[in-house]
Amino acid sequence: MRFAAIAAVALFCPFDSPSGLAHGRQDKPSVKDLAWLAGSWEGKQGAGTFEEHWTTPVGGIMIGMGRQTSGDKTVFTEFLKIVQTKDAIEYRVTIDGQPETAFKLTSLKDGEAVFENPEHDFPQKIVYRKEKDGLLAWIEGKQGGKDAKMEFRMKRAVSR
Repeated sequence: MRFAAIAAVALFCPFDSPSGLAHGRQDKPSVKDLAWLAGSWEGKQGAGTFEEHWTTPVGGIMIGMGRQTSGDKTVFTEFLKIVQTKDAIEYRVTIDGQPETAFKLTSLKDGEAVFENPEHDFPQKIVYRKEKDGLLAWIEGKQGGKDAKMEFRMKRAVSR
């Protein structure tokens, strides 16, 4: 009897799953479903370090920035937005002053977000995956006619 009551609650109450979709409902994902990405992240890449900082989702947008350094020199910067549009969620990136490029959210489940733009030169796919000990991000696609992938393992940044 107790199991039946728990099963009934699970089937008929609108508890959100990790993907942001409620059981029994077909809601579209929202930027709020990416709240796990908010905060400051950092990692090592070769001899350098990289970091990303994301605001919490408010008003249908998250704002971020990324930076890669080597020693005391900045070698790469990017400005990021995850935006709720009328039809989709988009990851928009501006790298070192280049025009903004948009990647559409194609999958959001179990702490993993996949954004794609098959028309972009490289990358065509950007993925963020929440892991027990941090965050794994990667970019992938065709580069020079060959498959290419770059991974970025990050941990929560310690306040400085």
